Amino acid sequence: MPRRVVRTIFRAAAASAVIATFGLTTAGIAHAATGRVQVFYGDHSAGYDHYAGYDTASSNNWLFRYVATTVPVQACRIAPDKNPAAEVQLWSGTRWLALIAVFCNGGAGSVDFYADKSATTYAQGAFRLSPRVGDRLRLAIFRNVAGHRDFFTVTDLRTGQSQTVRVTTSDAVAYHHAFLGSFINSNADVMPMPATRELLWTFQNTRVVTYGGVGGTLFGPWATGVETDQTSAGVTVMYPGTPSSSGASFSTYLHAAP
Repeated sequence: MPRRVVRTIFRAAAASAVIATFGLTTAGIAHAATGRVQVFYGDHSAGYDHYAGYDTASSNNWLFRYVATTVPVQACRIAPDKNPAAEVQLWSGTRWLALIAVFCNGGAGSVDFYADKSATTYAQGAFRLSPRVGDRLRLAIFRNVAGHRDFFTVTDLRTGQSQTVRVTTSDAVAYHHAFLGSFINSNADVMPMPATRELLWTFQNTRVVTYGGVGGTLFGPWATGVETDQTSAGVTVMYPGTPSSSGASFSTYLHAAP
């Protein structure tokens, strides 16, 4: 079960971590101009979680109320209890997190949710779905801002089965970022690294919407953050591939051993 996550990547950036900034040309994004992309390398402190993927808005200048993507269920590349999970999140700093996680091999209990209800309470559980490897899952998190409620929806596009979980939260909850990518608790879980890179997860047809109704993909009028997981020695462990030209699709990988 996903635990409450302390997101250190942007805090590290604010403390002058190494950041590379570059431009991307993204044709065909409806309703949104294209911002820049910033690359962040993970915090290697003991006890922190590890990510590889993309965040919308590398600063806190935006608020997001919706994120959705389609994820095919993958077979495990390593032991099921250590294989990185796929996650879609709405989050803010170290306080507020709403996520859906998909675990490899599918089956009962392989799709979970987590939501911070207040500064000290949370909700979590498993969806009543049992997807199989290859099933395409549509994952969506929607925040009803006025009603202070989060809606977590998962639909198996093969079977048509769908479930929505509703969580009422504190009115203080607000989400400055959406994240999509792979997650592990510890880099030790994936050691030794494989001889060749391994596909972890693929994210397709991604969509985000801000509080103000601005729609986009990973790309929009915000700076997009790229999270790459590295060891303290600078060895890349997990990384996201290049997004599609629209910013709607990408895959994550377990890096080959150096």
